[in-house]
Amino acid sequence: MFVDKWFAVVGVFGYIGLLIGYILAVTYLSPEKRRMFHGVFASMSVFILGGMILQSVGAITDVHFVESVLSAMGITAVLMLGLYVYFRQRKRPPEKSLQPSTPRPSLSVRSERAPSLPEENPEEEEEQPFLDSSSLENIFRKGFSVLLYGPTGSGKTYGVIFEHLGKLVKQGERDGIVLIPCSDGMEDYDLLSKPMPIGPRDKVRILQELEKEFPDLDQSALSRILGDWTRVEGPLREVFRRAQKGERLGVVFDELNRASRSARNLILKAMDPVLGHYELHDFTSGEVLRVPLETIQFCATCNLGASYSQTHDLDESLLDRFQSVLFVDYNTGLEERILEEEGLPPAKVSQLMAVAGALREAYRMGHLNAPLSTRHLKNWGRAVSGGGDPRETARMLWVDRLIAHDRHGYPDEEQVAGILEILAATFSESDGVQGDARKSSREETSRTPQGG
Repeated sequence: MFVDKWFAVVGVFGYIGLLIGYILAVTYLSPEKRRMFHGVFASMSVFILGGMILQSVGAITDVHFVESVLSAMGITAVLMLGLYVYFRQRKRPPEKSLQPSTPRPSLSVRSERAPSLPEENPEEEEEQPFLDSSSLENIFRKGFSVLLYGPTGSGKTYGVIFEHLGKLVKQGERDGIVLIPCSDGMEDYDLLSKPMPIGPRDKVRILQELEKEFPDLDQSALSRILGDWTRVEGPLREVFRRAQKGERLGVVFDELNRASRSARNLILKAMDPVLGHYELHDFTSGEVLRVPLETIQFCATCNLGASYSQTHDLDESLLDRFQSVLFVDYNTGLEERILEEEGLPPAKVSQLMAVAGALREAYRMGHLNAPLSTRHLKNWGRAVSGGGDPRETARMLWVDRLIAHDRHGYPDEEQVAGILEILAATFSESDGVQGDARKSSREETSRTPQGG
C-alpha cells in the first residue's frame, strides 16, 4: 500500500514538473527548444490519458498505471538526453563569414562568375555612347518634362539636367533653375511652406506686430505661442509664384522617389497639363496658383531598385507626367577626361577605369552593396595623382563605402577581400614604390634652396 502511494505521488508531481518545464520553455527558450518541449509534453499527456482510460475500464491496475507513467518518463528522459548528445556532436562549427546566410558567389577575380578586368576581355564589344547630346539638348530646348534614373553617383542631376538647363539659362531661354531635394521626411506641406528658425530681431518685430493686432494679450504669452520657428514659402509654391510673374523656370526634383506619398501626390497634381495650364492647390492658404505650361519645365532624378533604402516605387500616373524617361549609366568617357584633368597618365587612367568597371559589374551581380560612383572615382584619381599608392588610397577613400556590414556594424570580410584582390590584380607592387618615390622627390625638391 505504501508503494502504491509512493508511485502515485511521484507520478503526479512528475507530471506537474513536466508541465512547469513546458511553461518555462515557452516563456524563455528558443523556438526550436519550445517545439521539443511541446512534443514531449503532448506525448506524455496522450500516454497518461490513455492509461487513465485503460484504468477506468479495468484493463490495468493502479500500480501498473503509475509504473507505466514513471517508466515512460524515464525512457523519454534517456531518449532526450541521447538525442541531445547526438545532435550536439553533429553540429558543425560556425561559419567564419560575418553573414552566415546563403553564401554569395566569390568576388574574387579568379572566380568563374566574378567580373573580369577589361584587359582580360580583348574581344569585348565596343562601349555604347553615353547619351546622344544633340537629342538631349533638343528635348530640353522643347521644354519636355524629363525623368532620369540610374545608379547612384552617375551624374544624373549635375552632369545631365543642370548641364542642359544651364545652357538654356545662358542662352536666355530660361530665367533660372530651382533644385528641390527630396527626402523621406518631406511631406506635401513642406513643398508649400517650409519651417524656418526665427532670429532675435525677426522675433521682436513679429511680436510687436502681434501686440498691435492683439493689444489685450500679454507679450510673454505671445512669445510662447510664437516659439522659435516660423513657416515661410515652400520651394514648389515659390516656383509657381515666380512663374506667375512671367519667369521661365526649370524645377528639378532630386531623388523624387524618396519623397513621401503625400508629397508625390501633390507633385502629380501640379504637373497635370490636362487643363492647358499647371495648377498648384495650396491647402495651407486655400489659394490656387495657375501658370502657363511653357513657364515651368519639370525635371526629376531617382534611383530605382531594391538596393536603395528609403525609396518608393513611382506609380504609372506620376511616370506618365514625364514626357521623357531616360536611363543614365556611368559616363566612362567623361570619367576618363576627369582623371586626365587630375594629371594622371593614360596608363594609370586605364587602370583606374578597369577597377571601376570590374566593381560596377560586381555590384550588378550582387557581390557588392554599392557601386564605385563618379565622385569617388574622381577623388581617388586626385589622391593617386598626388603620389598616393592606388591600393592604399582606395582602402582609405571608398572600399568601406561599397561593402555590406553586419548588424553590429562590422564590414563584410569576403567583400573586402574581393575588392583588395581586384586592386592587387590591377596594380603591381611597383606602382606603390613609384608613387612613394615621386612623393619623396617632390618633398626633396621643395626642401632644396633656390638660387646658385
